[in-house]
Amino acid sequence: MRYWLILGLLIAIAGCTGETGPARYRVSGEVKFDGQPVPSGEVLFTPDAAKGNSGAQGIASIQDGKYDTTGSRAPGVAGGPMIVRVTALGDSNGKLLCEYEFSVDLPKANSEHNIDVPASAAKKKPGSPGI
Repeated sequence: MRYWLILGLLIAIAGCTGETGPARYRVSGEVKFDGQPVPSGEVLFTPDAAKGNSGAQGIASIQDGKYDTTGSRAPGVAGGPMIVRVTALGDSNGKLLCEYEFSVDLPKANSEHNIDVPASAAKKKPGSPGI
């Protein structure tokens, strides 16, 4: 009995240290490709180390043209200068529409950020004009 009491106290003390890790902020919004909502995909947020930013990386799924970092496998982002990579899929089976990367300076607060991927980001097929 005494063993369980001591173990319980140690767990309670460990849970009260106040360490919650780096700050993370919710980012959500719409993702469009060539003016149309992206059916499926992912948005990856990586702190831009070249601009002195570090902290939490975030990822969110795109569903029916919308994304939200809350509840994802890497919830929230660090804020500040970020490199954003969009992988846009035509459907949930994985037909790639495009991959698009850009830089943005996000606030260190919960925010909304809509993403417009230009048609020029479309995946080109080998042998097609323009390659």
